[in-house]
Amino acid sequence: MAKVIGFTRLQTLYRRSVGLDIDKAKAIEIIETAEKKLADLFDVAFQRAEAEGRDYVTWKDLPITKGLAETMERFERKREELGEEKLDLGPIAEYLSGIIDYDKVSDDVKENLPKLVGTLLVLEGYIIKLVDPGARRPSKEDLERARQILDLTL
Repeated sequence: MAKVIGFTRLQTLYRRSVGLDIDKAKAIEIIETAEKKLADLFDVAFQRAEAEGRDYVTWKDLPITKGLAETMERFERKREELGEEKLDLGPIAEYLSGIIDYDKVSDDVKENLPKLVGTLLVLEGYIIKLVDPGARRPSKEDLERARQILDLTL
């Protein structure tokens, strides 16, 4: 299965943006959680588009809550502050093509996918830091708690 980001890039992103050190096993879990949440967002988006009589998804179809939008803004500010490049759209598009009809995704959505996926990736880290401010190396339990919170909220 395609991965939306490589281990080294995620490790750097987590260290610089969230202040957490992750090993490869934890990175895989974080990536899988972000991919699952991305798929969930697109499930809802396609349902909304269909309810409006469209067979393509626009940005307004994605269930972006106020909190998620604010987290995206926080992620983008931090990324720019650190001089980080945007995530590569290629792996994200490849992943999505395996689960949805990517041709039915509008250009505005495609343009914002790196920001959305980056946010979903660091969101788990933000939750871990919120629940355990002293955490530096998240445990399996930390990841599980964060995943459960994401499942309840996204």
